[in-house]
Amino acid sequence: MFFINRKSYLILCIILVFIFLFSTESQAAPVLSDISDTWAIKPIQSLADKGIINGYPDGSFKPDQPITRAEFAKLIARTFHYQPSDQGYFSDTTGNWAKNFISSAVQHKVMHPFPDGTFKPKQQLSRAQMATMLTRIIQLGKPEEKYNPWSTSFSDVPKSNWAFQNIEIINKLNLFPASFKSEFHPEQMVTRAEAAWMIKATGDLAISKGKITSISSDTGLVNVKNASGDPVLAMVTPDTILLRNNNPSDVDTLLNGDDATVIASPSGDVKFLKAFGQVTKNDLLSKVSSMTKGKLTKDEISAMVAGDWNAVKDDLKGDLYNKMISMGLSPAEAESLMVRDWNYLDTLSKDRLSQALSSRLGITQDFAQAMLDRDLGKIKDYGKIELATAALSKLLGASDSGPNQNQGTNNSY
Repeated sequence: MFFINRKSYLILCIILVFIFLFSTESQAAPVLSDISDTWAIKPIQSLADKGIINGYPDGSFKPDQPITRAEFAKLIARTFHYQPSDQGYFSDTTGNWAKNFISSAVQHKVMHPFPDGTFKPKQQLSRAQMATMLTRIIQLGKPEEKYNPWSTSFSDVPKSNWAFQNIEIINKLNLFPASFKSEFHPEQMVTRAEAAWMIKATGDLAISKGKITSISSDTGLVNVKNASGDPVLAMVTPDTILLRNNNPSDVDTLLNGDDATVIASPSGDVKFLKAFGQVTKNDLLSKVSSMTKGKLTKDEISAMVAGDWNAVKDDLKGDLYNKMISMGLSPAEAESLMVRDWNYLDTLSKDRLSQALSSRLGITQDFAQAMLDRDLGKIKDYGKIELATAALSKLLGASDSGPNQNQGTNNSY
């Protein structure tokens, strides 16, 4: 007869428990019957191994089938560790298998309900909608963020397309499958294989947040200390998209102590760097430039404030000159205004220049006057007013449609 003592018995029990746990984990990944020949087998299997996707009850994955909003909500919730929520159900998700995942995706502001209070869990997603949701996950492409003008990467996505900026951001992060080449087909439905590929690629991005501790303008090296106190070294290259206080910037504008978010590829290439910190003159000039919709660069605005009209574009100077002549100024008065010879001119003539500048750039006359007076304090104050007015106009639907504005029903998904 075989006997074991109490100590040996406990050890044996522990060993059996470990065997059970590991064997259960190794069998947890489902065997998907229809992915062996798909181009996206690696990301699909990777997500399956992690328990993020499970396939259908018959053991299939259906890689070529369009993904639904409910399926996508579960996919992102599990990938990015959004805790399932039992709050905020919608009128058409009660009893839906993905209702908790849907609620979580909405609470994280990645997906939006529709104006009628529904979520439409069975509705399929277009490529343009998918790109927009991916930018929300990584918190890029927000309305307040201003980017330098980009050329179009896809022949069928012009700058007027409501999702242009989001599509360009995701493309610059290399989060689209290789099959998305010269044409994007923004309204085409996203397949389950494409969704798995893009979500896996998004999850593989290295995203670090912390404070900037040192900057090297010569080398482009930016040191960031993350929340855990660990150093993150970011190499900013000409291909890196850098924003400071939501405006296009460069390494020279960064300051120690700025809050920074670094988004890098799995290989370490820094794709985006967003920084927030003390408002500087450069930030102010960037804001004014964005208000003129790119008609004036930061350098030109700085030159105008300094009275250096020689640095301003010839077509702008000519346009202002002609506008002042049409307002009744003599050529001599117009010439004097262009060289800022206030001693020669009366107040009325000075006002004419601010009127012409206002008309040409689409800003208020007070704002234009502050620029001509080199009054940075007033420029800042009027800039806030301009921004508030633009935001209110957009809210009321009074502003013109642009590449960053959603159109139709596309703003609810």
